[in-house]
Amino acid sequence: MFEQHNEGTGSEYARIFRLLSAAKEEAEKLQLRNLMHLTNMALLQVVIDWDGIDPDRELDVNLEKLLGSKAKIAMKDASENLILIDRH
Repeated sequence: MFEQHNEGTGSEYARIFRLLSAAKEEAEKLQLRNLMHLTNMALLQVVIDWDGIDPDRELDVNLEKLLGSKAKIAMKDASENLILIDRH
C-alpha cells in the first residue's frame, strides 16, 4: 500500500535531484550502465515522492514530462544558490 509521507520540502527534493543527476552524469562518462539505470530509477522515485504520486492509482501521469519539469525546478533552485568566482 502506498503511504504518502509529508517529509521533506521542495528544496530538499531539488537538492537530492541535483545530486542524483550529477551521479548519473558521472556514471555516463565512465560508461557504468548499471549505475546509470539505478540513478534513473532513483530520479524517477524522487519525482514520484516529490509530487506525492501513487503510480498504482495514477496510471495516466506523464512521468517523463513530470521528470523534465522537476529537473527545471531543481536546476533553477541551484542557480540561485551558486556563487560564481572569477579566477585569473
